[in-house]
Amino acid sequence: MSEQVSGRASRPRWAPRPGKDHPVVAALRAGSGLARVGQRTRRALLAWSALWFGVMVWQGGTSWHYFVEGQQALADLDDRLAGGLHLYAALPYLQIGPVAFVVTSLATAAGATAALVLAQVFGAACGLAVLLVLRGIAEGARPQLGRAELDRRLRSVALFFTPVWTFLAVGVTHLDDVLALLFVVLAVRAAATGRPVRTGVLVGLAVDSKPWAVPFAALLLMVPGSRRRAAGAAALLLVVLVAWSPFFFADPQTVRALHFTIPNTALSALRVLGVDDPRTPGWTRPAQAVLGLGLGALAVRRRRWAAIVLVVVASRMVLDPGTNRYYVAGLVTGAAVWDLLGARGRLPWWSAAACLGLWSSRWLGLPSASYGTATLCFFAAACLLAANWPGPGAATPIRRAGGAVRMVMHHWRHLPPNAHR
Repeated sequence: MSEQVSGRASRPRWAPRPGKDHPVVAALRAGSGLARVGQRTRRALLAWSALWFGVMVWQGGTSWHYFVEGQQALADLDDRLAGGLHLYAALPYLQIGPVAFVVTSLATAAGATAALVLAQVFGAACGLAVLLVLRGIAEGARPQLGRAELDRRLRSVALFFTPVWTFLAVGVTHLDDVLALLFVVLAVRAAATGRPVRTGVLVGLAVDSKPWAVPFAALLLMVPGSRRRAAGAAALLLVVLVAWSPFFFADPQTVRALHFTIPNTALSALRVLGVDDPRTPGWTRPAQAVLGLGLGALAVRRRRWAAIVLVVVASRMVLDPGTNRYYVAGLVTGAAVWDLLGARGRLPWWSAAACLGLWSSRWLGLPSASYGTATLCFFAAACLLAANWPGPGAATPIRRAGGAVRMVMHHWRHLPPNAHR
C-alpha cells in the first residue's frame, strides 16, 4: 500500500497556502540536497555510479552521432537547404529539441573525441543530481521519516535507478532525454515549493529538449490558485515558442518533423493491443499527450501528485511503437519520484519493477509479445496508483484474507482447552 498525501487535490499536504510562510518550503528552497545527505550515502551513490559508468562507457555513446549531426547542421547557417533553421525540415528524423543541440555545441567545442566523454560524464552527473533533488524534496515532504531513513531509501532506489540511467546517459548517450528528465524533476521541486513560473519554465525547457515532455505540463496543477497556474502555463508556452517557433517561421516544412514515423516493433504494447500498423499510426502522438495530461491531472486530483512523472512516462511507453531500452530510464525516474516521495513501504518496489521487469529482462531473449504485455501491465498498475484505487484503508483481497485469518486465530485461542481436540 502507498501513503496517501492528504490535503486539497491541488496542493500537497505540506505545501503552503499562497502568501503564507512554511518551514518545510523554506528548507526546500534553502537546501541543495547534497549537504543533507549522509557521507555514507554520498560515497555509495558515487561508487555505484562510477561502477556503472565503467560498464557502460565501454563501446558506449551509440547514439551520439545524431547529436553531432544535428548540431553541425544547426550551426551551418550558410546551408539554406539543410542548415540553420531548416534543420528539422531537412532532417525530420532528428527528434531532438534545440536545447539539446545547444548543450551538444558546448561539448563539441572541446573537440570530437572529448565531446562524447564530456556528454557522458555530464549525463551521469545529471543522474546523481536527480537523486539528490528528490532526496531534498523528500526531506521536506516527509520529515517524519528522518534523515537516516531517507538516506536508506535513497540508496535502495539508486540500486535500480543508476544502471538504467547510466545506460541512457553513457551507453546510448541520449542527451535530449537526460536533459528532459532532469528538467522535469527540477519542475517537480519547483511545483512542490509553490513556484508556478519556475515550474512552467522548467517544463518548457524539458519540451525544448525532447518534445514528448509536453504532458508534464500537468505538474502545474500541483500549484494552488488558478491565476498562479495560468502564469505558469504562460511561462511554459513562452519558453516553448521561443525555442521552436523560429524553425516553423523560417521553413514551414518543419512540420514534417511532427509527422515522422518509426517502425511499430514486435515488442511494443501496441501490438498486444491489436495495432498492427507497420509504422507509427497517426493517432498515437496526440493520444500520448492527451493520455499523459489526463492521468497527470487525475493523480493530482486523487492526491497522488508524486505519481505524475510515472504515469506520464508510462502513458508514452504504452502507446509508443518504438521499444528502445533507454525509454525505461523515464520509467525508473518516475518510479524513483514515487518510491521516495509517495510510497509508504520501505522497499522501492516500483523502481525494482521498472528496472528488472522492463529493462534487465530485455537481455533474456523472451518472446517478443512478453515485453509488450509487461509494458501494458506496468501501465495499468501505474493508472491504479495514480487513481489511488482502491483507496486508503480499503478492504483488498489480501487485507480481507489477513483479517479472516486473524479472526479465526483469535477465536481459536479463546476456545476452551478441550475444544481443540
